[in-house]
Amino acid sequence: MKRRYDRLWRGAGVVLLIAGGVSGALTNMVDLQGTEILLLGFPIAILGLVLAVQGKRAPLAIRVECSRHRHLPERLQRQRNGRSPQR
Repeated sequence: MKRRYDRLWRGAGVVLLIAGGVSGALTNMVDLQGTEILLLGFPIAILGLVLAVQGKRAPLAIRVECSRHRHLPERLQRQRNGRSPQR
């Protein structure tokens, strides 16, 4: 079950990566002032690359980072290593 969702996230990442690349190719093919398409496509490609590499761990990391518990993994690691938490 876990692998199916991981493949779903990675597949979405590949689709976004390809969409970003296509937007860059379209900017080069069309001889207009199409920098807006490229400026939109580059972050989409970067997001797609992160999702393709990390899979479902990327949204989880973003969710933890945006929550008030973002220092929890560091504190748990310190506790496992036997160090006292620093404030």
